[in-house]
Amino acid sequence: GAWTQVRAAAKLARLGCDAYAYAMVAAGTMDMVIEAGLKSWDIESAIPLIEGAGGMVTDWRGAPVGQNGGQIVIAGDRACLDEALVALKRSAT
Repeated sequence: GAWTQVRAAAKLARLGCDAYAYAMVAAGTMDMVIEAGLKSWDIESAIPLIEGAGGMVTDWRGAPVGQNGGQIVIAGDRACLDEALVALKRSAT
């Protein structure tokens, strides 16, 4: 699936970082976080921090994150986001 494809293209993949990983994207030390079943309350407070630092937060289709959370991609820049969305859009629910 999409996760397998994106993970294979990554230099380093980690599981279970959550909020720490969002802060790392905002700080520029991590390129991307992909979440498959995130609750809205787990990401809503981090969105202004990430976007304020120049990062981007969308769903797997590239749309703004909705009230229900769900499939989320957090990227440090547009190029990373666009590359991930190519694979993720095919698996988005």
